[in-house]
Amino acid sequence: MQTLVCLLSQPTDIGLNLEAALEVNPHSVIICHTKESEQEAIILQIKLLDALGAHAQLVPVPAFDLDGIQDIAEQLFMSLQNRQSVLHYTGGTKPMALGFFEEFRGSGCSLLYTDLATRTLWWRGPEGFYQKPMQQR
Repeated sequence: MQTLVCLLSQPTDIGLNLEAALEVNPHSVIICHTKESEQEAIILQIKLLDALGAHAQLVPVPAFDLDGIQDIAEQLFMSLQNRQSVLHYTGGTKPMALGFFEEFRGSGCSLLYTDLATRTLWWRGPEGFYQKPMQQR
């Protein structure tokens, strides 16, 4: 069972994270969102349940406090130690993406960046970095 961790801070992050979830097809999702984007996180939570049947947990994260972001990222990382997981670091604020990337990159966790403009997925897994075209929907 795979868990997708995604970041959300603005309405456009809903589509990015939904596309990533459709690609990953996780059993569960952790949506790390800013206080200001709680409504968008709830919308994404409903869309994930409808599209994949995936249950999503909402985790509030400070938007720009890097120390606070890294504390939450570390707690999440520790809770996912025995699970296969993917960090989708495309959404969120820049400090959120940086803090989560730094915490998750040294682990066995896969990292995913989504580029909707070129419909490309950038992955980092055990075999290193590679890119893959997104599926047509």
